[in-house]
Amino acid sequence: MVFRNLVSFGLFIGAWIMLMTSRPTGAHGPEMMTIDRLVAHTSTVPAVKGRQVDLFVREKVPTAYVEGNPGSLEGKVVLFVHGGYSPATLAFDVPYRDYSWMEFLAYGGFDVFAMDMTGYGRSTRPLMDDPCNVDPKQQPLLVPRNLKAPCANPYPFELVNSDSESDDIDAVVEYVRKLRRVEKVTLIGWSGGGIRTGTYAVRHPGKVDRHIIWASSNYKRDNPDGPPDTLPKPGVPMTLQTREVGIGNRWLANVKCDGQVEPGMPDMIAALNGLADPLGATWGPGVLRAPSRTYWGWNAKSAAKLKAPTLIMVGEEDDLLASNVQLFEDHGAEKKLYVQIACATHYMNWERQRKVLHRASLEWLTKGTLDGVDRGRLKADAAGKIGR
Repeated sequence: MVFRNLVSFGLFIGAWIMLMTSRPTGAHGPEMMTIDRLVAHTSTVPAVKGRQVDLFVREKVPTAYVEGNPGSLEGKVVLFVHGGYSPATLAFDVPYRDYSWMEFLAYGGFDVFAMDMTGYGRSTRPLMDDPCNVDPKQQPLLVPRNLKAPCANPYPFELVNSDSESDDIDAVVEYVRKLRRVEKVTLIGWSGGGIRTGTYAVRHPGKVDRHIIWASSNYKRDNPDGPPDTLPKPGVPMTLQTREVGIGNRWLANVKCDGQVEPGMPDMIAALNGLADPLGATWGPGVLRAPSRTYWGWNAKSAAKLKAPTLIMVGEEDDLLASNVQLFEDHGAEKKLYVQIACATHYMNWERQRKVLHRASLEWLTKGTLDGVDRGRLKADAAGKIGR
């Protein structure tokens, strides 16, 4: 299926949302609901510290959990956290066939949430509507459509940081804990979501049940323990990603196997990019906007403090393969597994091997094992079979 323009794709998405809000019982499993919310949060982002922002949260949940009396949901509540450019719905809830990871886990009996961090998707994007706050190196992309000429950054600092992002996650975790009356929540983080959920788990271990890290970015054994001397850090508040860079250079250029990417999927993701960031779609050639980030603490010392049972997965065609091996080696949990997945890139969620992510995560969350073990290294072959 190829969507030729945003208008036709937008009509499709609108129809899909109406259908998915209450889906009848069928081959997939129980009746399902999709619930979108805005969670109010007092921001700790330096530029807007103390002001109220909204954090977008999507929930996929069996209808019985909302309308019935399901008993305790302890151990059944999951929160997805996205990476550096793609917000939650684009990363984890692609509305096509079996591509939605959120939906897969919800049909597996879990109450599944996903959030947009500050600066992404439908969450508040402070200072990010001003194209002059774009990295000066990228501003030529916006000339002449959005800027007459490059301009100085009105806010000459990086926007968010490890403290503010942990606070974002904690606001949503607290909301979910109260909503579903649970003590702990399972976290799943992709790419930048790996460092976000990882550093959060170090700070709030008592709130984390299990943890799944898929291809964490920014992990280095010798990363600094604390923030820089000056915070906010001087720099630029916003970066951009074009289709050429995100889909072309970072994704498709790394695809190695026949049939790895379904025909039409890159066009669908490009269309979804426009819906995820409608303002960014009008900037230059069409972009995804993202806040700049000042990180610390994702290092060997912090990894050793992690104790929640953790599954780490990474594709063989991912540039982050080596650093995720190190993360696994340094991780302090007694129960920890590492899965290296053949014929898979950093964007495996939009590829054939998404099914490995789906199945492995469900088994880890329900049984606490993969292939009968709860510690060690495994591999998934090109057909998706997991083994030693």
